[in-house]
Amino acid sequence: MCKVVKVFVLLHQLHIFSLGRALPDQPPACLPSDIPENSRARTAGLDASGPKLGTELTLVDAVPCRIAFERGKERYFCFLASSVGSSGWIILAEELPLKKNYGIIRIVAPLAGSNPTIDETHSRWLHLRIRPSTIPVLDPAKSIAHGKAKTKALVDGRWTLAFRDDESCKSALSMIIEEIDLQSSEVKRRLKPLLNLEGDTDVSITSLHPSEASSSTQIPSDSS
Repeated sequence: MCKVVKVFVLLHQLHIFSLGRALPDQPPACLPSDIPENSRARTAGLDASGPKLGTELTLVDAVPCRIAFERGKERYFCFLASSVGSSGWIILAEELPLKKNYGIIRIVAPLAGSNPTIDETHSRWLHLRIRPSTIPVLDPAKSIAHGKAKTKALVDGRWTLAFRDDESCKSALSMIIEEIDLQSSEVKRRLKPLLNLEGDTDVSITSLHPSEASSSTQIPSDSS
């Protein structure tokens, strides 16, 4: 993926030069949009900074599941897919026994590229491709001094999540697809000015917040 991005940047710069333009100090792009009130991220209590390991979140939209990271060591989690702007995550949280509908974030993985598929033989199993994350895995089973949990980095691989029934598995799959679509739409919106090289796009407008951009392009009414 990094090589693909480098090739894109090079071709983009060559395109700018071919149009007789100078490279801008900052590429034109729209600012991030606000988090919708009815989004899963807002319901879970997440903000633009994303999920943080060991913090509490609401599990209203989460789906119970099981996963074994080591042979013979199955663990129970609540699964949640969520996105904020151009960022998205797969979250596994441990439910708090004394606080209903709340849990502690234990594992976070990137949403993009997860390629969710339901197992052809076991319709309650959901397969995910997990890419390395900048957020480490919090392992509460291995503690160090001062009662803090050890962390370890996720490796590129695959998860198989087992859900209670077929409907729960389908619900988790739909959740992932919906959040990926939201993430993809936001990325396209923010990059649109960057890709519109041959248009007469006004950078000062496209770099505004979506609500500001729409208001600045309104035609004033004739007061006479």
